[in-house]
Amino acid sequence: MTESENDSLQLDGGPLGLLSFSRSGERYLHRWSFPDSSVTLDSVESSLEEAWPSSPPLQQIHSQSFADGREVIFGVGMAGRGHWSASFTLVPDLKCWIVELACRSSVTAEKLSSRYQWMAEGVEPLADQDVCSEAITLDSSGKITLEAIAPSSVASIASQQISFRPVQLGDGASTTQWAFRLRVEV
Repeated sequence: MTESENDSLQLDGGPLGLLSFSRSGERYLHRWSFPDSSVTLDSVESSLEEAWPSSPPLQQIHSQSFADGREVIFGVGMAGRGHWSASFTLVPDLKCWIVELACRSSVTAEKLSSRYQWMAEGVEPLADQDVCSEAITLDSSGKITLEAIAPSSVASIASQQISFRPVQLGDGASTTQWAFRLRVEV
């Protein structure tokens, strides 16, 4: 895990991939890349004016190591009437990353999601799906997969973008949670 003066933060999971955060304006965008693979996942960010952005508008991030070996990057941010939080946990024993997201809003949210642009050389494009209930394979070997963590979350695919969103949005003032897992077989 490294932190530098240029507003970036990385969590190196070795064979499980590298998660990199970098500042773009007042928000952080992030990218996963994997050793010996052309697969990358880039967060899709919205304009600053959008009240319900494509991905959580993370404005502050920090990392923490836990005694049980977990490494976590936490992020928080605000847009419109929502306050977002996110945790990106590297879980080596399970060969995965677990991403948990939440948005607290004083009004009913119009939409909530975490969206990624998927890129991989020499791999067939993903088929568009409104709701994807199975693991999404990102590489030709089948070793890198993404999946929504049910029952609170679903995934969808459109134009090489993968979105995770809550199954149901809360009514009025509420906190809504959703999560997904990025598994890397080594």
